[in-house]
Amino acid sequence: MRFTYVSGKRRIFEKLRREGRISRADLARKCSLTRPAVSAIVEELISSGFVRELGPGRSTGGKPPIMLEFIPEARCAIGINLGGDGLIEGVLCNLSCGVLKSEAVSYENNFDSIMQGTEKLIRMLSSRISGGVFSGVGIAVSGVVDNSGVVVRSSLDIVGRPLAEMLEKNTGVPVRIERRPNAAALAEALFGAGCDAAKLVYLTSGIGVGAGVVVDNEIFTGSHGFAGEVGQLHLPDSRILEEAARPSAMLKSYASSCGKSVTMEEFIQLFHAGDVLAEKMVFENARYLAYAAGIAANLFDPDALVLGGDVLEFGERHFEVFKKAFVEMSVAAKVGKSPTVLRSMFGRRGVAVGGAQIILDSLVQ
Repeated sequence: MRFTYVSGKRRIFEKLRREGRISRADLARKCSLTRPAVSAIVEELISSGFVRELGPGRSTGGKPPIMLEFIPEARCAIGINLGGDGLIEGVLCNLSCGVLKSEAVSYENNFDSIMQGTEKLIRMLSSRISGGVFSGVGIAVSGVVDNSGVVVRSSLDIVGRPLAEMLEKNTGVPVRIERRPNAAALAEALFGAGCDAAKLVYLTSGIGVGAGVVVDNEIFTGSHGFAGEVGQLHLPDSRILEEAARPSAMLKSYASSCGKSVTMEEFIQLFHAGDVLAEKMVFENARYLAYAAGIAANLFDPDALVLGGDVLEFGERHFEVFKKAFVEMSVAAKVGKSPTVLRSMFGRRGVAVGGAQIILDSLVQ
């Protein structure tokens, strides 16, 4: 997506979705629209099944206003997290990011297996739909996706492949593909940690390192779809950020330093137990991520910065080091206007939830 004019219909839809219950008069005031315009749009939303009238609300001195209620279950969509860990995770979501059902299937890294696993997951989740209109499938993939929805770089066997087209043909519903950080960023912006921010930068570190930017609840992808690819930043020591800051890099560094290979779970336990070497590497990771976050924040000047991904498992101490190093990098912080720094509310599930919202968020323009 690119920045576009936000229509009155879209503003009213967003306000209803956020607040749940509100009167036409309050919608007119909060959306800066005339009452006749609001009434016409509300009637259209009612006829589409997004909104219903509840009856008179509390009077503030005059005639009691007729209250409106948003209907989250009016539409549903499937969101899929297709990462590089051999597992495809999916959720069935409503319009308010509510997860109605979740499932997961394993796959092998070849296109046929990915197709079969994704189709199986869609069938499993769609069979659980009990109400509302099924609006489509949003797939968040590990890799780089251009603005036409084509995967142009990935460790998965989906580069240049017609994944969305084939799934649309086989399932009969719209399918969209997006970068995993973008999907997670949208979930956080709509109903997560950054729901109060007009401009949000989301940074994640897991299989790779990436960022997503959301402005006024719309993903900013840049001219070609590559905005947020901070994993390719060069660190001061000439290494690429993704190579140094993803969690697996800490395992390799730990093994080479002490001659002992450990799993990620064991490494996390060592860190929480106060292992000096593990602490050194975890805090170094926090500073690497803060370096990328600082650059992104200085470019986009967001209201909020949200940290997500597997690094959240290192807890508050990692987050505090990250936050302190980020503030030192931030130009806005130096004049007392630092972005609010937050931890992801959705966690790992945010990627799939955001995938569903990519579909649902496009229903009203």
